[in-house]
Amino acid sequence: MYIRSAFPASKVRKTLLALLIAVLLIAALFIPPAVYATETKVPQGGPSDPKETESFIDSFFNRADIQAKLAGAVIVVVKDDRTLLAKGYGYADAERQTPVDPGSTLFRLASLSKTFTATAVMQLAEQHKVDLDRDIGGYLNGLRIPNNTGAPLTLKHLMTHTSGFDQTEADTDEGDPQDVYPLETFVKDNLPTVIRKPGEAFSYDNYAYDLLGYIVQNVSGKPFDTIVADHIFTPLGMTDSHLILTPDVQKRLAVPHDGAGEPLPQYATFPNNSPDGGLMSTGADMARFMRAELNGGKLGDASILSAQSIRDMQQLDVSIHPDIPGVGYGFESSFPEYANGQTVVDKAGVSSGFQAQMWLLPERQTGLFIALNSAQQARTIRSQLFKSFMDHYFPGSPNPPQETAPPISQTKDQLRRLEGFYRDLRLPMWHYDVVAQVGGLLITDSYGTHRLKQVKELLFEDESGRKAAFKDVGEGKLYFSYNKADSWSEKLPGPKPFSDVPDNHPYARFIYYVQQQGLLGKENSLAFHPDQPITRAQFVGQLMKLSDIPLSPEPESFADAAQSPYAAEIQTALALGLVNGTTRDAFEPDRPIIRQEAAVILSRALLLGFGSAGAVPQKAALKGDTDAWALEGVQTVVARGYFGPEVVADATGAVDYHSKQPMLRKEAAAMFYRFP
Repeated sequence: MYIRSAFPASKVRKTLLALLIAVLLIAALFIPPAVYATETKVPQGGPSDPKETESFIDSFFNRADIQAKLAGAVIVVVKDDRTLLAKGYGYADAERQTPVDPGSTLFRLASLSKTFTATAVMQLAEQHKVDLDRDIGGYLNGLRIPNNTGAPLTLKHLMTHTSGFDQTEADTDEGDPQDVYPLETFVKDNLPTVIRKPGEAFSYDNYAYDLLGYIVQNVSGKPFDTIVADHIFTPLGMTDSHLILTPDVQKRLAVPHDGAGEPLPQYATFPNNSPDGGLMSTGADMARFMRAELNGGKLGDASILSAQSIRDMQQLDVSIHPDIPGVGYGFESSFPEYANGQTVVDKAGVSSGFQAQMWLLPERQTGLFIALNSAQQARTIRSQLFKSFMDHYFPGSPNPPQETAPPISQTKDQLRRLEGFYRDLRLPMWHYDVVAQVGGLLITDSYGTHRLKQVKELLFEDESGRKAAFKDVGEGKLYFSYNKADSWSEKLPGPKPFSDVPDNHPYARFIYYVQQQGLLGKENSLAFHPDQPITRAQFVGQLMKLSDIPLSPEPESFADAAQSPYAAEIQTALALGLVNGTTRDAFEPDRPIIRQEAAVILSRALLLGFGSAGAVPQKAALKGDTDAWALEGVQTVVARGYFGPEVVADATGAVDYHSKQPMLRKEAAAMFYRFP
């Protein structure tokens, strides 16, 4: 995602890309699997015959729905220390009609780099050069990371995304191939603070892996990319894997494409040897890596790790509940509902115009890998490939069902301690509204309302069988995980009552949500004034707070907004293209915002990746008066339901959004509650 702005865009671009990736991870969880019949006899015990494996994968890529969205892809299947398939599909460069070659076409593998970084750390641990349980301060060459918790921050915490950092994303991670951004400088420029006890909660952490690479570099005394090349690539014969974009590498890198299938320019990752996302490799090289991972760290006579270290990396036991797969060292669990009872560990990667994923079945000595050079329906392709592969080769659970204890069912009063708003640790605007019921919970999020029945203490299950769980760390502090893959959510402190918003107020839940989210921090009032109009400055200020995007340091473009308490928020929104001035030099910060203006701002926020990337609802039927310039924005807001009780459909389903009326404060609260 490339954002041009009035102030340096790198920080905005990085933050928005992180938000968009997080949202795409959410959306991937709700893609309904397609079911396709196959006449091929189902192999017993997984893939074994190269011809049958190729025929099966060919049939997947010959599907019309896959062909319609495919730019290029490489697929690898390994089994019992053999490469059964390494094959390209589509084009590395469509304009030049260059087909994907599994032995020479390079793909960006993005976060699959993290598995290699964790491997480098484990190599140092085997050499007793680092201690995974020791505070990392001794490995930082004098660099100090502020830690407000008093608890040590260890290499294990960094590898399992439980650092407790306040910022897990750097200012920028992509840029001009000519720019040089060394790892040491990158780490120092983006220094976070530990604000949550390390090990307490999971939040996907790109910066942590760059810090791991910096530690590998410090301890080894050599550049991170040199260490990985010398101790992983070379022993395994991965002769065409790279962490730095050289001119020769760039020539053989597949052309990336955006979500609409349009080609993107090539770019460098920052830092230039990025431990969190810089890996570029071929299908043939990844086959060798997977074989080593499945063979106790060995490939032929070479060994990169001991079998015990490999098992330690693949142990997904950092989880919110033992019954829900968690994360290991450079590994995680995506689409566990498609695993058919098998033990599966995986790692996915997403960067601009590229997506990749590697699945390993250690008990079956089987691996599957895909890399794509387009974001268009890439997560759908990945999820459907994995489901099709598992249904074809491993249909059904490998073990007979075990007798389990009957589900427990606590009373509504016993479950009340779980009630409240839960804010996502990585994407603050994503939240859950949890309400206790008899025998379970009612969960409201951006995808609707879900009824969860209780299975065990702190473990629940929805109507489709998807599990949800809470973690109680004491002193009333709770975390929640349900249908968002990249982080947990934390329970927000209870609200402070407003004198003019009783509990039975029709907008009370919305109003107290924005208070608990901290959107009203600059108002400091005992009353909310729900029936007063919200100003343009207040609306923009609350939206920017909800997004958690770093604020612009640039001088205000609008003279009349310079003294507003929301001046920086207005300038940031302007730089992002969310707002316009009312004239060339004026913003009118204190004028009530008109409802159609608010709708346009929120619809622009969606286009920038602020919100849900799920299916777009059908076009709303509108009535009433809306200006032409605002019609698309109002359509979007109405279709997605970003409103409160003030909007009611008539008998025909048509909605009057009251587009030209001032938006009231209570109505804005409902809008932010419904978003994204």
